[in-house]
Parts: sequence; C-alpha cells; structure tokens
Amino acid sequence: MKEQRHRILCAVCALALVLTAVLAPAAWAADGAGEVQDTAKSTLTTGDAAEMQQADAAVTALTGSDEYEQMSREERLTSALAELDELARKGLVRRDSIRTDEENGIVSFTYRCGVLGGILLTLPDELDEMTFDAGDNGLRAPRDIAQRAPCTEMPLTDDVRQAVEARQYRENALPEAIGRAAIYYAFDNTVNSSRFPYYSYMQGFWEGMGLRTMMNTRVTLSDLRRMNKYDLCILSAHGAYYTYSYGTFRKHTRTEPIILLTEASTLYKDIIYGFDLLAHRIIKLNGLYCVTADFFRNAYRSGQLSNTIIYSETCEFLGVTNSVDESMAEALLAGGARTVLGYVNNVYTVYSRSMLWDTVNHLAMGQTIGRALAHAKDTYGENDIIWYTEQGGRRPHAAAAYLVLYGDEDARLNVPENFSLEERAEAAEDMLADVLESAA
Repeated sequence: MKEQRHRILCAVCALALVLTAVLAPAAWAADGAGEVQDTAKSTLTTGDAAEMQQADAAVTALTGSDEYEQMSREERLTSALAELDELARKGLVRRDSIRTDEENGIVSFTYRCGVLGGILLTLPDELDEMTFDAGDNGLRAPRDIAQRAPCTEMPLTDDVRQAVEARQYRENALPEAIGRAAIYYAFDNTVNSSRFPYYSYMQGFWEGMGLRTMMNTRVTLSDLRRMNKYDLCILSAHGAYYTYSYGTFRKHTRTEPIILLTEASTLYKDIIYGFDLLAHRIIKLNGLYCVTADFFRNAYRSGQLSNTIIYSETCEFLGVTNSVDESMAEALLAGGARTVLGYVNNVYTVYSRSMLWDTVNHLAMGQTIGRALAHAKDTYGENDIIWYTEQGGRRPHAAAAYLVLYGDEDARLNVPENFSLEERAEAAEDMLADVLESAA
C-alpha cells in the first residue's frame, strides 16, 4: 500500500512537470504581444535593441509627420492605436500591454523585450498651450522673439530693482562665487524657441549675482546622473503622468510621474541604458528617453547629491490633485538632496518661469529657500490660477498647479557675510550689461 502511494505521487509529479514544460512557454510567447513577465529580463541583447529601434522608427515616422501634426487628438489616438496594432502583429510590442490614457494624453505599451514605451497624443511643441499670453506685463516674449532679439528681459521686483540701482562702486565688481547652479533645459532644442531667450537671460543675470550657472541644452540621461556637482539644479523640461499595465496572469496598472528629455533613442544607447530600461527606470515616449523616480533613486543610491537644492519646473512632478505622488521628491531626498521643489498638476508656462526667476533671485541675495519661495508666492500667487485670473484670464485650466517644498526650508547658498546685497546687485548689473552687449 505504501509503495502504491509512492507510485501515485511520482505519477502526479511527472504530470506536473510535463504540464509546466508544455504550457509555460506557450503562455509566455502568446500572440507575439504577450504580457509582461513576472520575472523580468536582466540583460538587453543587441537583438532586443534592434527590435525596439524598428518599432521606434515606425512610431517616430508617425508622430514626426506633418499629417500627425495636423490631426485632431481623436485622430491621433486612432492612428496611434492602428500603428501599435501593426507593431503587435509583427511581434515588436505586446498586444495586451497597449493602454490608452486619454486624460494624460498617452498611449502606453511594452516592447517585446519588456521595456516600456508610449506615444504622446499632445506633441511637446503643443504643450505651450499651457502658456497664457499676459499682454504687456513683460512676462512673455513676443511670438517672433527668437528671430528679432537674441536676449530678452525678465521683470524685477522692487527689492531686487532697488538693489540693482544702488550705485556704490566697487573696483572688484565681480563677487566671490556663492554657489554653482545648472539649468537642465529640455523644453525644446532652442531653435526658434520662444522659451529659451528667457533662460539665457536668467543665466547671465545669476552669473552676475555670483551664482555660477551652467546651461545644458542637450540634456542626456548621463547628465542627470551628475547633478551632484552643483548646489542648485533646475529641471526645466516637460513632465507627464504615465500609466502602464504589467503582470502575467493577473493584470495591474501603475501610474507615475516622468520627466521627458529631448535625447533620442539609438541602438547603441539602448544597449548602454539596457539595465535601466528593463528595470523601468527609463521609458521611451515618441522614441525619446524619459526618466522615472526610480532612475534618481538608483543613480544616487549612495547619497551623492549631498545637500543639493533641486528645483523642478516639470508638469505633474508630484502627480495630480487627489493623487499626489511624492516618489520623485522622495527619491531625490533619499539621494542626498537637501531640498526638492516641484509642481502638482500641469502648470502654466509663464507662471512657472516667473516663480523660478523670483525664487532664485532671492536665494542668490542670501535668503533661505523657504523665504525665497514665500516671496515668489507673494509676488505671483499661491497657484497658477490665481496668477492667471489676476492677468485677466477667463478660461483657466481645470486644476490649479502649486509649488511644494520638501526637505529643509532653511537651505541656502554660500553667500559671503562680508559682501552686501547692494554690492552683489551692482555686480549683477555690470555682468548683465556685458552679457547684453556681447549678445547684441
């Protein structure tokens, strides 16, 4: 009897092994579109990268076409789904992963190798719809500014203006450096840009204040791994809320904020960034790289940011109303950042830029980041709808964007005690004059 039980058990085990061998590979390979495997790949092969490039070429051919630009949002969605259906038929993307998020304007999908991708229904150039033309108040450049002016001005608040107008001549006009800053500019490629002249102006002005400011207009993933070199890092880029599906037998969805770069995907880069792509620390939208919070968490896992102040202008950096997502801020703080600032919801372009300008001006004048932010909010409003309505706007967007500070509100730059605000402001004016003269 005992021997018979052993035989039955052995037969059951053998049957289980046969079923596993036969059914598991079939489930994993189903439809060439499959579902995301619970056990992710650890290595991205050259073949995987080549397949992704094939899919990216088809996606960018669609999204970069004149026809796509002229389409309505509904037409773009239809075209995007048709393109992804064809890619799924070819086995380049997983059919079951295709997901439409109309609220955030993204169709997400998973490449056959497990890397995440997506198609934007709103092109990056069109995200300037969040800009409100404030008329003659100096907050927005004329539409042809890129053609007719190499540099444009930003408005000064009274306290900064009074300091700039102080004429106490100092022979060594250029002040001791009070810190190093970096502007990671990824809104556009700067060509015919209505945004970039403002950032060029801010860079020159802050240089004059003693804040050594580097402008990066070709931001790469590698650059974002070296933010620890600076006291202040400004992330000036588009952001989005990305939703994707995962799971083999039980489907789940996850939504998280991402930062969009202008760095285009290539075969070589896909291989170099392979581990991060497979771990979903990097995703690809319209064939361009984007980063998630886990990218920063991994890049600075040893705390290398070491007291850096991070200021993000990206939309939905902290998620949206009723679904605030602090993962970006938490990842950067865990990486050593002393203070992190970012927006909840989509933010008006001019409001965001004005808040940045006023905050950094007062930070460079020796104020703490908390006081500098409070001054900017007193000047431009607690949120962008307050600013919008004060400018005479009548059709505000649905949810107000507001800037939130995480970490130490007493963080400040290295402002020398023996250098007065008037002297620093005078030096700023002298430096700015040189900048304007060289740009003319």
